[in-house]
Amino acid sequence: MSRTLFHLCFAAMFLTGPAYADRPQVAVDIAPVHSLVAQVMDGIAAPDLIIQPGATPHEYSLRPSEAAALQSADIVFWIGPDLTPWLAEAIETLAPTAALTPLLDVDGAIQLEFR
Repeated sequence: MSRTLFHLCFAAMFLTGPAYADRPQVAVDIAPVHSLVAQVMDGIAAPDLIIQPGATPHEYSLRPSEAAALQSADIVFWIGPDLTPWLAEAIETLAPTAALTPLLDVDGAIQLEFR
């Protein structure tokens, strides 16, 4: 997804109607996604990182603080079940009402062949 489209989506979500008054609770799965979302949300709120840097996202056990961040999330940005299949169940259980954005499924996402 282009950077401009990403910024426009965030602006539309956070600058319209009553959502502007409330600070959204956002959770992201891995550090690179956290960096992107944090830049877009600069000055609004800070996203919560679920999988800490250095940890493997393939087999991960949530800490209580990470589960709490996921549970309070209004929006979850994650790569998708191809990278973190276990997170799908955690999201379904802990954040059933959160808006989900699996980034591999976003129109325009380019997936490179395995190298």
